[in-house]
Amino acid sequence: MTPLLHFKPVAPTLTFVRTPRTESLNKRRRLGEFGSGRLALLLCSVLAAASLATSARADSFKPGYWVSTGREIVLQIDPCGKDLCGFIAGIALDHPGDAMPQDWRGRPQCGFLMLRVAPVEAGANNAPRWKGVLQDPRNGDVYRTTVKFDAAGNLDLHGYIGLPLLGRTQIWPKFHGRILPGCHAPSLDGKRAPGK
Repeated sequence: MTPLLHFKPVAPTLTFVRTPRTESLNKRRRLGEFGSGRLALLLCSVLAAASLATSARADSFKPGYWVSTGREIVLQIDPCGKDLCGFIAGIALDHPGDAMPQDWRGRPQCGFLMLRVAPVEAGANNAPRWKGVLQDPRNGDVYRTTVKFDAAGNLDLHGYIGLPLLGRTQIWPKFHGRILPGCHAPSLDGKRAPGK
């Protein structure tokens, strides 16, 4: 017996007819993809340039030694990653035979991490600036701080609690003296600034 109806599956065929309207839509879509690609490339370039500018500031820093305004300590500042770290490297003694001072925990102040700052946007004259914390080794008090270096290489250190407006700025000159093992800076002995 033969079936009355026999269906054979047929794949539908679609034909695409190009018209001026479809051509212009395709062109705009391709330009849009190209434009968004260009935008992504531009954004990546800007981010990479900003990243390089930040690292260039940290990389362009020249490590060295700076003496406090009271001529009590010498701070050695070196890059530590993208940040700058300042360790006590030299200490002034009241008398040559005096013991080295200790921090608030009873540990020697020699090698104490006193300053840690990270790069931030450039200042008014496009000079690099850093922002972070400063810790007093005598009592453990922590202050927020901003750091920059002037044209002569002096350290401009602004410490504050809360608002920068309420803080105090000190200028620490470069130190060119000799530091003995154990952090003794004999050129500073007995030469503390008045009132310190």
